[in-house]
Amino acid sequence: MQFSRGFRQGFYKFIFIILCATVAIGCSRKWHREADTLMLQISTDPITLNPVLSEDAYSSTICSYIYESLLERDKATLDMKGRLALNWTVSPNNMVYTFYLRQGVKFHDGQPFTAKDVIFTFQKTMDENTPNPQQKVYFRDVQNVFAPDDYTVIFVMKKPYYKSLEFLGGMDIIPEHIFSKVTNFVLNDFNMKNPVGTGPYKLQSWKTRQKLTLIRNDAYWGHLPDIKKIEYKIIEDESVALQALKKQELDMNNLNSFEWERQTGSKKFNDTFRKIKYLATTYSYIGYNTRKFPFDDKRVRQAMTYLIDREKVRDTILNGLSEITTGDFWIQSKQYNQNLKPYEFSPAKALSLLKEAGFEDSDKDGILDKNGKKLSFELMVPSGVDFYRKFTPIMKEEMGKYGVEVNIRQMQFQALIEKINKREFEAMMLAWSMDIDNDPYQLWHSSQLEKGHNFTGFTTPEMDYLIERARLEFNPEIRNVFYHRFHEILYENQPYTFLFTRYNLVALNRRFQNVNVYKTGLDYREWKIMRIVK
Repeated sequence: MQFSRGFRQGFYKFIFIILCATVAIGCSRKWHREADTLMLQISTDPITLNPVLSEDAYSSTICSYIYESLLERDKATLDMKGRLALNWTVSPNNMVYTFYLRQGVKFHDGQPFTAKDVIFTFQKTMDENTPNPQQKVYFRDVQNVFAPDDYTVIFVMKKPYYKSLEFLGGMDIIPEHIFSKVTNFVLNDFNMKNPVGTGPYKLQSWKTRQKLTLIRNDAYWGHLPDIKKIEYKIIEDESVALQALKKQELDMNNLNSFEWERQTGSKKFNDTFRKIKYLATTYSYIGYNTRKFPFDDKRVRQAMTYLIDREKVRDTILNGLSEITTGDFWIQSKQYNQNLKPYEFSPAKALSLLKEAGFEDSDKDGILDKNGKKLSFELMVPSGVDFYRKFTPIMKEEMGKYGVEVNIRQMQFQALIEKINKREFEAMMLAWSMDIDNDPYQLWHSSQLEKGHNFTGFTTPEMDYLIERARLEFNPEIRNVFYHRFHEILYENQPYTFLFTRYNLVALNRRFQNVNVYKTGLDYREWKIMRIVK
């Protein structure tokens, strides 16, 4: 499970972003489906099929098939390239962005795509009544947008922002002719059961908590994918998803490390599936509500990190298939401060910090306390995830040895997100996906404390300055100086215990050919289906 940090390539996302699982070659003995169908798995229903509102990974993933942006990243070069925009220009002072739109593109209902749809999408994104603070932060410096004709859109900035081209170009476009007529932008049929975009797939059907099916848009303006239908089975439990994969009721599945090492090594499995491994652009973490006792004291947060033996967890539960991380940037990027080494496992340092913070076992019950309050907290985690199921009991037991009581609460993903958005938590464990070139504004700027994604409530004036200053800097070497210092502040204060950047471990049916592995993942649009000729 993963929470999206935004739309498309711009925003971070809440955990486990990758498509999990898919289908059989042509026909299975027990189950039949069309050979041109790609069968995938997600662990819960998407929350919305409106990309302007989307904030979870599942919603964003489904929306990416239905809707399109003006530009997209070339997966091989990571440069921007045209999609709904044929080309674009940027003024020398990086203040004016002009997009020249592709003509002849139609929405799924046959209506033409024009500049008015781009302007409408931007306006709805920035409408104060639209509940999407995670998206507004990336467009806050747009001063004006206008269209001199039906196929040209011009954005004028208040000030430069080094990711403006990426975010303006990455905005998924919704149809003005539909959404201008709905009475409730958040709650309407188009968001849930009848989305209309320009993309290569349309929603065919959706049975809640069972299956969601996309069908190819044969009137698509661009290159038609070889895959005619994409079906998502909604399977919460990872072990059930693996069994569905082995039965070829799924074509692709994200494996956990145990499944990768121990449960998918047979000749039969490897004759049917190829196994693909690449470092994810994600990180997992434990987030602390710094507004509440005991996490309003940084010494307690530091102690929590010292009490987690991340090396042991990586080498046992994760079978070495992850990297320990220390901050909010992709571990292989130049933004990441490589001088900051992970906190070691040190109960002695943890207990020293807790004693300094005023904790002791005054009533001799085995739990540390301070001023009559126990060092006890609830850790909320999404249900159905194998890593959490294995890791949290160990964490509870180990911390208990040193006087820290951890109460584990497993929750449905959507219910967990509701709690977090309301700031009704003490600690939670999730993950973010991110850009290779990442802007931490959404998670850590003070403007995001109440309604944005700064769930922990942690911020400092220096962090705000560094985040804002970096956004103005187009030279990456200079910009990374600010980000390295920002990383140091997170490292010192530990509002998160940063855990792991894991390897994406994917099993994909061998009937799919032309599968390339990029830094940003896989691209289904390139895949070719090997068909059996009778």
